[in-house]
Amino acid sequence: MKIQVGGLSEGIHRFHFDVPASDVGLGEEFSDVHTDVELDKTPHQIVLHADIHTAADFSCDRCTAPLSSRLDSSYRMHYIWDEEGASVYDVAEVQVIPQGSAVIDITEDVRQTVLIAVPLKLLCREDCLGLCPHCGKDLNEGPCGCTTEEVDSRWDKLRALQDRKSQDPR
Repeated sequence: MKIQVGGLSEGIHRFHFDVPASDVGLGEEFSDVHTDVELDKTPHQIVLHADIHTAADFSCDRCTAPLSSRLDSSYRMHYIWDEEGASVYDVAEVQVIPQGSAVIDITEDVRQTVLIAVPLKLLCREDCLGLCPHCGKDLNEGPCGCTTEEVDSRWDKLRALQDRKSQDPR
C-alpha cells in the first residue's frame, strides 16, 4: 500500500485502498483490508491518518466455537524530513524520511494496527462457560454431569489455617 507523495501539492489528500489480507502480511483468517487515508502535506511534514476496517474468523478461547470479529482501528503518523524535529512527537507516531522521498509505504503500519486491534481474549460471548475440564463438553449447551467436588490437596494447609482462624473467638 504505497502512496505517491513526490510532486503531491500541499494540502489535504484522500486515498482508499482495498487489498487482500495476504498483501498486508495477514493470515487467511482475515478478510480483505479496507483503508481510508487522509494525508495532510505541508512544507515540513506529512501527517497521515488512516482508518482500517477488516474482519477475521477465530475460535473462542473458552469453548473453541467459531466466531467472526469485525476489526476497526486507526492510526496517525507524522512523516518528517528533519531528524531533529522528531523529538516533539510521540516516538510511535513519527517516521523520519529522506528529503525528496517520492513514496510512503504504509503496508507494515496497517498490518501492525490490525494485529493490535485483535482482542487478547477471543470470546463467542461475554458469558461463555467454556468446556468441561474433565469430559470436554461445551458447557454453553448445558451441564455435563461430571462431579466438580474434586479438591486440590495443595490447598489443604491453607484451608486448615482458615478453619482455625474462623474458630478463634477473638
